[in-house]
Amino acid sequence: MMYRLILFVVLYNVFCTTIAEVESNIHRIPLVRRKSPLEMLIKDPNYTRKLNIQKIHPTNENITLFKYLDSEYYAEILVGKPGQKFSVIFDTTWGDMWIPTKLCSKTLYPICKTKHLYDPDISSSHKSIDPAPFNVDGLVGNLTCDTVVMGHLNVSNLIFAGISEIPNVPQYQMMHADGVIGLGYNVMARTTNQTFFYKLLADKKILKPIFSVFMNRDETTIKGGIIFLGGIEPKHIKGEITYVPVSVKEYWQIEMNQFTVHNINKTNSTFCGDRGCQAILDTSTNTIGVPSKYVVIINNLIEATKYLYNRYAVPCSKVKKLPKIIIKIGSRDFVISGRHYIQKMDNENGTVCISAFSDSGLPGELWSLGGGFLSSVYTMFDLGNNRVGIANLR
Repeated sequence: MMYRLILFVVLYNVFCTTIAEVESNIHRIPLVRRKSPLEMLIKDPNYTRKLNIQKIHPTNENITLFKYLDSEYYAEILVGKPGQKFSVIFDTTWGDMWIPTKLCSKTLYPICKTKHLYDPDISSSHKSIDPAPFNVDGLVGNLTCDTVVMGHLNVSNLIFAGISEIPNVPQYQMMHADGVIGLGYNVMARTTNQTFFYKLLADKKILKPIFSVFMNRDETTIKGGIIFLGGIEPKHIKGEITYVPVSVKEYWQIEMNQFTVHNINKTNSTFCGDRGCQAILDTSTNTIGVPSKYVVIINNLIEATKYLYNRYAVPCSKVKKLPKIIIKIGSRDFVISGRHYIQKMDNENGTVCISAFSDSGLPGELWSLGGGFLSSVYTMFDLGNNRVGIANLR
């Protein structure tokens, strides 16, 4: 019995000593609540800069296009600081950017009543330029310089024309957008040799010298597609891309090998002959411009009759039965149907269906392929390689 008691005392002392030694080696670390990054940012706007966190800037930008009356495609931009909102047409047949200014008299030029007017006096980023008058195609104003913002792109110190006189001609009076941003070659520009797209490249806001256009003719939405600055969007493309060289580096001008009206059960009517034609790609309009000598012929082939402003119209009930148009570019045939080359527009008498085929008004029998063709394809404008890429839509 005594032996067991001694053993118990010894084991108890050993056990207690071990526990004490273990407890003496425990390290207690206090928990401290620190402020979250959001709390620190609210307290100090420069918090991320102090942490040396670098912002990742995009190298391309997807700009939403809206459409007006199934005939005009435009985007929304901000000019100046604070930003003044404008709608602009991205125009591949124009070199400069222009918007109307507060100096445009609403009495002398009633069209300015319907426009947003740029006020340089309220913009902290505005810079004065030579006040010499600017006059191109009847548009009169002065050169100015300011920041232009669209999407995530911020283009600083962009020189453009502030317009104070807009002539009373259909080209401008029927225009829904406030102004234009030219995407033609900079040799067409009158304001600066660093026009909008060239300045995007010079400032490294985009890396690839490419922009691409998708025009949406869906009648159920005002969304008119996209212009992608700095690349292409494969999700809109079906099959291969056909590339053709730019033949004259002013407009985006290419060779069109053939233009055919495909009449079912009748002889096809082919234009351009064996040598082909020259055509420019025009994102500013929905027309397909043809040499004046072909206007009546082509509209007769689709049974269109004379309408207003030297345009032609067809009964809307016949749009689905209209002949196919085959446009050969490179070695490829692109087929467009009536739903592409007919514009549906509403007026006081109902809906009128207007033919896209009109006089191009261009010298040298140039054709112009506007939305009547471009809405049926995906188009890439490659400034780096001086070529145009065309693909079928997915």
